[in-house]
Amino acid sequence: MIKIETYPLGVYQANCYLLIKEDQYVIIDPGSKPELIISRIPQQATVLAILLTHGHFDHFAAAQTLAKHYDVDVYIHFEDEEMLADPMKNYSDHRGITCDYRIRPFDFAYVRLGPFDINVFHTPGHSEGSVCFLIEDHLFCGDLLFKNSIGRTDLYRGSMSKIMNSLRFICALDGDIRVYPGHGPKTNLAQEKAFNPYLTGMKRNHK
Repeated sequence: MIKIETYPLGVYQANCYLLIKEDQYVIIDPGSKPELIISRIPQQATVLAILLTHGHFDHFAAAQTLAKHYDVDVYIHFEDEEMLADPMKNYSDHRGITCDYRIRPFDFAYVRLGPFDINVFHTPGHSEGSVCFLIEDHLFCGDLLFKNSIGRTDLYRGSMSKIMNSLRFICALDGDIRVYPGHGPKTNLAQEKAFNPYLTGMKRNHK
C-alpha cells in the first residue's frame, strides 16, 4: 500500500504529490518550491522519478531543480514535451523556466518504478499530451477532472471534444477509484459520476 502526501504549491495551488512505498518516492507534478519538496523527503530515501501529468508550468516548474538534485528522469507524454521549453505554450510568462534535465517521453501505457506499478492513460483535452496515472486504486488525473468540475480546454492544443472522450474513458474504470486532481481537494470516481454536472450528463446521454 502506498502513502500519498499532497502539497498545493505556487500561485495556482497546483497539487504536487509524493508517493511513498518501502522508503522509495515518486514525485508527481512539482510545480513550485523545490526546497519544500526536498525538505519533505528523508535524506536516506530513494527518489525514483518525476512524473508530469501535462506540460503547463504550474505542474513542472520545480522539475529541473529536483531532477538535478536527485539525478532522476522526468517523464512526460511526448505530445507535451515541446511545451516544457516554450513559455508561450506552457504559460510560464517568460519566468526563466528551462528544461535542462533528462526527459523520458511517454509512448507506452505502463511503467514500473521500484515497487510502483503505474498504468499510464493518455487523456487529451486539457492539453494534447495530458495523462493520468493509475497506481493501485489511486488516479492522479492532472487537470482532466476536478471535484465537481473538469479542466479548461481553451489553452494550447486544448479540446472540449477530446476532454469529454477522455472523461468517458475514465468513467469506465472499474473499482473504487480515488481521484487526485491537479488542483483542489481529492475525490472519488463514484462521487463524481453521481454529482459532477459534466459526468452526470454524460451518464444520461451515453448509456
